[in-house]
Amino acid sequence: MKTVSGKTFIISCIVLLSAIFISACGDDNSSSVPDSSLESSSSVEDIESSSDAISSEASTQSSATEPYSSAVASAKDYCSTNFRYKYNHDDANKKFTIFEDHSYDECQHLNGNYTFAHIDEVLQHKRSYIFVRDTLVIIQNKEGDPDTMATVLVGGSTNNLLGDWAFTTCDYEAGSISCNNKPKPYTIHYVFEADSQFVYYTLADGSCIPPESLMPSDGTLDKDESYTDTYAMRSLYESIINIKKGDTKNISFYPFDFFLQSGGITVPSEVTISSQSKYAVTFTIGGQEFSATIGQNTHRIQYYSDSQSEVDLDLASGSKVCHLHYFRDAKLTSETCKAENAPNFELDTHEETGVEYVDSYNVENIDEFKACLITLAQ
Repeated sequence: MKTVSGKTFIISCIVLLSAIFISACGDDNSSSVPDSSLESSSSVEDIESSSDAISSEASTQSSATEPYSSAVASAKDYCSTNFRYKYNHDDANKKFTIFEDHSYDECQHLNGNYTFAHIDEVLQHKRSYIFVRDTLVIIQNKEGDPDTMATVLVGGSTNNLLGDWAFTTCDYEAGSISCNNKPKPYTIHYVFEADSQFVYYTLADGSCIPPESLMPSDGTLDKDESYTDTYAMRSLYESIINIKKGDTKNISFYPFDFFLQSGGITVPSEVTISSQSKYAVTFTIGGQEFSATIGQNTHRIQYYSDSQSEVDLDLASGSKVCHLHYFRDAKLTSETCKAENAPNFELDTHEETGVEYVDSYNVENIDEFKACLITLAQ
């Protein structure tokens, strides 16, 4: 089951609210900490052993984290209007809670009926923190989760949460900090004030990066440079190769992978490509020629929390054609939130309230396409 905060908190991850929050979404720059580390303070030996690593990381951050330099102060003035949140700070117990307002529409399933509803809510993100020398470690421990996530920050004042702190790629575990010095294209700053917390972004010279340049706008239409040079095509090649070897069990094909591209795919040696364009490719495997044509309606519309995606594919060999249609939309409307669309709904449940809702609207024939592909390639 998905919690209310889990559903809407994905939004926080997409818009880069804070590494403190990103850790909840599985960010690999946040370290996993045993629960026992929360029960006791870091030993002097542990803290000393971490000093070299954190000093190295802090030095790489220094140009972007000088407290209140003119460049950073200007950046803060500009960016503070973006991700700012109210929070309560319990200095005595080294804890704080950030309050995050959310508004969204939802298709709810109640007593067999589907109702389109507008939701307003305030999410509470509870964190504890410790200091390791002059380094701030924010700790998150979700209830019932044995893994505790930690985020390492530098740049503020020792033993004082208030101030300007910068995200690092360091890990914290049981009182020790280790840093990989992984280069970052920009620095994320977290500023804690008396009653609010905000986030801003800078380059190495301290100049501000507008948040909108780091994320797609809601409703951005994303069309790949070449749909025939994506992970989906590589999976299609590999599936045909497996079928020709007599293996019909390992057909791994995900239409969404038509939107995944990383500088060009590696084409298997068994594949010979005779022609290729953005929407079409002709290739030969095992002496059999295939032609793949992607429909020009293929697209992805990026939302803050998810996306709408559509793929049409015709795979032909000789006179036989296998057609794939895939459509998924995570944003329900009052028009789609109707009982007649129930066969195409993917449902989930809010743990806090027990309310069932429609997570996405899906129309696809992937299983039929795979069955046709086996017949086509054998």
